[in-house]
Amino acid sequence: MDGQIYYNRGIAFHKKGMFDEAISDYTRSIEINPADAEAYHNRGVAKAGKRDYKGAIDDYNSAIRLNPHFTEAYYNRGVAYSLLGRSDEAIAEFSTAIETDPNFIEAYYNRGIEYAHIGEDDLALADFSRALELDHEYVAAYNNRGVIFGRKGMHREAIADYTRALEINPQFIETLFNRGIEYSRMGRLQEAADDYSRALEIDPGNPDILYNRGIVLGKMGQAEGAIADYLACLEKNPRSAEAHNNLGVEYSRLGLFDTSLEHYTKAIAINPRFVEAYNNRGVLFNRMGRYDEAIADFSHAIEIFDQDVPGINAGTEEKSDHVIIQDQEPAGGHVPGQVDEPVTTQPTEPAFEPAPAAVAGVPGVAMAEDHPGGGELVHGGTGEEVQDPAIIELTREISHFPDDPELYNRRGMEYSRIGSSVHAIDDFTRALEIDPGYIEAYYNRGNEFDRIGRIEEAIDDYTRALKINPQYADACFRRGNEYQKSGLSDKAISEYTKALEINPGFVDALYRRGREFSRIGLSDMAIRDFSRALEIRPGYSEALLCRGVEYARKGFSEKAVADYTSVIANDPSKKEAYLRRAVEHLNGERLDEAIADLSLAIAKDPEWAEAYLMRARAYRQAGRREEAIKDSTRVIEINPLNAQAYFQRGMDYSGIGSVPQSIADFTRAIELDPGCSEAFFRRGQQYSGCGKKEEALEDFTRALSLNPGAREVYLARAAEYSDLGRHEEAVSDLTRAIEISPEDDSTFLARGLLYDRLGRMEEAIADFTRAIEINPGNEMAYNNRGNAYATMGLFNEAISDFSRAIEQNPRNATAFYNRGIEYGEHGLLEEAIADLSEAIVLRPDLGEAYYNRGVAYHKKGMLDEAIADYGRAMELQPGNEKAYNNRGNAYAAKGLYDEAIADFSRAIEINPGNPTAFYNRGIEYGRKGLIDQAMEDFSRAIQIKPDLAEAYYNRGVAYQRVERLKEAIADYTRTIALAPENEKAWNNRGNAHAGLGMYNEAISDFTRAIEINPENPTAYYNRGIEFGKKGLNDEAISDFTRAVELKPDLAEAYYNMGNIHYNRNQNEEAIREFDRALSIQRGYARAYLNKALACEKLSRIAEARTAYEGFLRYARQESKELVDFVSQRLRDL
Repeated sequence: MDGQIYYNRGIAFHKKGMFDEAISDYTRSIEINPADAEAYHNRGVAKAGKRDYKGAIDDYNSAIRLNPHFTEAYYNRGVAYSLLGRSDEAIAEFSTAIETDPNFIEAYYNRGIEYAHIGEDDLALADFSRALELDHEYVAAYNNRGVIFGRKGMHREAIADYTRALEINPQFIETLFNRGIEYSRMGRLQEAADDYSRALEIDPGNPDILYNRGIVLGKMGQAEGAIADYLACLEKNPRSAEAHNNLGVEYSRLGLFDTSLEHYTKAIAINPRFVEAYNNRGVLFNRMGRYDEAIADFSHAIEIFDQDVPGINAGTEEKSDHVIIQDQEPAGGHVPGQVDEPVTTQPTEPAFEPAPAAVAGVPGVAMAEDHPGGGELVHGGTGEEVQDPAIIELTREISHFPDDPELYNRRGMEYSRIGSSVHAIDDFTRALEIDPGYIEAYYNRGNEFDRIGRIEEAIDDYTRALKINPQYADACFRRGNEYQKSGLSDKAISEYTKALEINPGFVDALYRRGREFSRIGLSDMAIRDFSRALEIRPGYSEALLCRGVEYARKGFSEKAVADYTSVIANDPSKKEAYLRRAVEHLNGERLDEAIADLSLAIAKDPEWAEAYLMRARAYRQAGRREEAIKDSTRVIEINPLNAQAYFQRGMDYSGIGSVPQSIADFTRAIELDPGCSEAFFRRGQQYSGCGKKEEALEDFTRALSLNPGAREVYLARAAEYSDLGRHEEAVSDLTRAIEISPEDDSTFLARGLLYDRLGRMEEAIADFTRAIEINPGNEMAYNNRGNAYATMGLFNEAISDFSRAIEQNPRNATAFYNRGIEYGEHGLLEEAIADLSEAIVLRPDLGEAYYNRGVAYHKKGMLDEAIADYGRAMELQPGNEKAYNNRGNAYAAKGLYDEAIADFSRAIEINPGNPTAFYNRGIEYGRKGLIDQAMEDFSRAIQIKPDLAEAYYNRGVAYQRVERLKEAIADYTRTIALAPENEKAWNNRGNAHAGLGMYNEAISDFTRAIEINPENPTAYYNRGIEFGKKGLNDEAISDFTRAVELKPDLAEAYYNMGNIHYNRNQNEEAIREFDRALSIQRGYARAYLNKALACEKLSRIAEARTAYEGFLRYARQESKELVDFVSQRLRDL
């Protein structure tokens, strides 16, 4: 029979996982065809599927003997060696497979794993990299290469590989786990926690992942989360010594020392050689002052350490990386698919052991909530007077059986029932004298001690009961209650935990432990306990109410409301649930619902002050101040000493503007509660609002002495200090506010503004920058930093910040305005006008924008537009003197002197101390020839601003015009003292000196003007005149020549050079210069005259006649004598 049929059926069995049947058929095929290498190979694969690796190797050997080039056989023989732990032989087989097929991806991959197993990390790295070259999507190869990178300390490379693996397969849990470890090693704890959380979404309850996330959360200071993870880990793996040890660490950090000790002890019980657990417990014993026990634990740790260092547990270390060994399967051949897939080993989940049964109490033992302490409640008088039938009967029985402890115990319970604790305790004590091992008597006497507030004795009795029966859950519970009453939350939690270990369904223990967790701020753990209690007892109102409180504390308002609603559904009389639900409605701005709930609470208890106060708060938030005042007043009627009611009413009086009443109420609140910092703060605000700055400061300071962490009070006091000019104190307060709340951008903004006001720009910029770092959307910080940069002359930085402010809020008129100002100050007038126009569109009432756009138009010479904007600025800001001043300048530029003078006069009316307006009006008076008024305005400007050089200069000009040359010289001299580089002052003083015949002084002044500005033709011309007067004709010609080089149309210079030549009898040269003057200025009468004289000297009569006629034609400004002289000369010619 053909062996192929057996072979093919063997493959079918193989695919179905029916390995025995497959092996039988492969064997029959081999018997028929002993040379069939594939049959041997596949039988080897089937044997490997049954974990018969040695048998598989025998078959792979046969296949290779028949076909020495059988690549898959070498590969799978390598897999079998690997699974037997024979790494060297596995590596040799994978290497042979690679020699026969250099692109055999799985062979590289699995050889890499073997290299990793024997510590050859570089070779492993090379093989994983080669596998990835051949298959860029090989997830497991990325994962395992990441593990090797991690081992080598190349954490960034490891994370890159893990990240790439997760891009390909986001559900690859081992890679999430491994990347979490790498993030943790790098201190990137939040990212590590995120990876572990994602892994747990894929595999909820995985103890290794829970353990590692617990470590990371602990490092992040999130003790509750860490504890929850370790507890969940222990639910899956109760014998995890490391989890118990780490729980001990976290509980110790929270100050829960007893609970911590229990977990260290459990860690040691599981692993008696756990050095860290001994050490940690020893440290805790030290902290608790239990030094002998600490020494014993440290000694034990040292003993273990000295014996076997390698065996020490990692304690809080994270679980090590997972190297994923997969693809170690038959490759190729005639068996499609993978037959056997080894996976990473995970801890098995232990079965839950049944909880030990609790010791049953004696029937009739009270198990209700704790009785209030404070003494015995006696309902029946003394023992002799008791008429209770049960007690009478038991007393009769005791008289017959005086040594029966059961009878005394029963009678003690009856006494307890009627509230006669003293007699009950006597009977329980007698029972114990008869039978010192009578556990119920200890328990019941403990309950009676609890009833009358004798806590230490109650604890002692519960402790004795537990010595007799350590599994007595009720005694643990009751002892926990006593510790709770003593304020020992740590011990209380420990007792409740013991009760729950004995009886996991002990609802009241869960509830009580939840309350203690809540008391010490462990909300997550409290919620966990309340939820477990509710799973056992779904209608447990107290647990629902407390869980609602915890949800509210954590900000889970919807869950809180749901719990309070459930309480109300179960028990509509539960007024606390209405109030609590109302608080959540208030926080969620559901004011009508809050008021409705509070009204229901008040209906159930019309004297409940807390509900009235809360409703007053709701009314306040709803803007219904009068109703709020009524509710606060009602509380005062109920309790005239309720400081909070006065405080609340003071708040509402403040809200309706009744300042005296609000101050009176805050004052009364302070009298009743001198430690109420908020009342001082609010009264301080009222004092501030009515201008009583010193009283406000005193109240703010008092509030801070009571509550040094009140950030808002520091802010308020800083504002008062700033208003009073006490800026350093204001800065100090803002700095303290920042220390309290370092992530509040508004406080950095406020301090930055104050630094800006003080001119401390670098500090201002630093604060604005920090505000932006905290809140990148803080447009005000960008805007103000832009202003600070502008003040420092940093144009680009300022523009950038104003632009960022606009990006944050395209309707920010202030940012457009500020950017427009900055553009304008740097000459970018088009941009300035555009921004200021946008600011006007956004805020049509922004007078400054109109004013500054007017300035920009003014600079561009667009005078009509400037005048219009100045006018609009005046309409919006009638007191804007600058607008009047600038419009005056614009009118002046248009030659509208009267309008200019009117605007300058209005500016002076607004601010009589404005020197610029006086100065400008003086200029316009001068232009109109009103020299006296001009001099008066310049003098007034100087009076106001004695260093106003321009005013001295222009008054000098005015003096010069009216020939008051000495006064002119004095003003020019003062100008020069204030502005030594004012060339015009030097030039004009030179002219004044010249007018007084002081030629040398004049020449000196003109020379200084030339030194200041060598390109000033007027100074050269004037000096040339003075050189001429002194007969220094060559120097004069040199200056005139330089003057016409600088100003070729300076006809006077040519005229004066012509005169010098004429006087030198150089008539041709003189005529040439006169002609040049006349070519520039055709009506230059004197040039015609002097030219005529020069022509006569040369006997050029016709030219002389023509020149004389030219003189007469333009001689309108000349004297009659000169005109008559020229007319006679014409007749004579």
